[in-house]
Amino acid sequence: MDLLSLFKTLSPETVAPLYFIHGEEDFLIGRFLTELRHIVVQGPMADFNYSRIKARETSGAALVTDAKSLPMMAKMRLTIVEDADKFKSVDLAAIGDYIDSPAPETCLVLVARKFDLRKGLFAKANKKKLVHKAELLKEKEISTFVRQQAKEKKIAMAPDAVDAIAAAIGPDCAALDDAVERLSLYKAGAEITLADVEASVSSIRQHSVFELVEALGNRQPRAVLTLLFELLKDREEPLMINSLLARHMRQLLKTRIYTFQRMDAGSMASALGVPPFVVKRLVSQARQFSGSQLENAIARLAMVDIQLKSSRRPGGRILEEALMDLCL
Repeated sequence: MDLLSLFKTLSPETVAPLYFIHGEEDFLIGRFLTELRHIVVQGPMADFNYSRIKARETSGAALVTDAKSLPMMAKMRLTIVEDADKFKSVDLAAIGDYIDSPAPETCLVLVARKFDLRKGLFAKANKKKLVHKAELLKEKEISTFVRQQAKEKKIAMAPDAVDAIAAAIGPDCAALDDAVERLSLYKAGAEITLADVEASVSSIRQHSVFELVEALGNRQPRAVLTLLFELLKDREEPLMINSLLARHMRQLLKTRIYTFQRMDAGSMASALGVPPFVVKRLVSQARQFSGSQLENAIARLAMVDIQLKSSRRPGGRILEEALMDLCL
């Protein structure tokens, strides 16, 4: 189960004795762990029933011994282990034996950026459905996430305002949450409208990607490199930039298809998952590319994704080479 789905079902009645959590979306992981602590660690002895350590600070045997300890004047205790993928083989073996019969009085959470689910303990945990991944939001999930954040903060928000936030920020959960929080302060109890979003939420990210793709469509390598370097200078990760570009190219390909089908702007906005005011710009930009050019660009950016995740070369250089290829 993905972590977002797991979070929706989390309650005092559903807390499990074991969780293996990994993934790129740190905000979701942090949010899940905070809520888990709130649910599990109760009573006057709460501090004695909670620990958060790194894998290098313990051993598998010590962790198992700790997990089998009874909570102090409480029903459960919570232990969170960070960088759990850094455990040595002997440690993983000890934990592997433990997950066959975990102590019901302890909630043990192993956290890492990425578990290798093909091997040993992590393969076993995955087979037992104990592994949950904090994945980046899919395109269709972004607006839903914004609505959920607004609901949790008791903020009224117009549908087009929700879609505008999603379009401006994208799948970054922390940035989406921050935008909703800032808007709640901006309007202080009143309904958030599209005009409020346009006035207070930065859309530099969206504009930069539009401009970068515009330069690609016009075959302007100097402009492409300038915009890319600006994004990198603003500390955008190459993997995220590539993801945004691939997403945008997919939208343009769909836009070409919907335009050919003579779909109206409202239906197109719904199908693309973007606010109506973005559709006109997508239609205009899609005309700069042929269908085959967009398909080739998507395939090229998919290769970049693999290279960024597996190569030791600088990510900026990998992305620069790909964009120059796409300018040809």
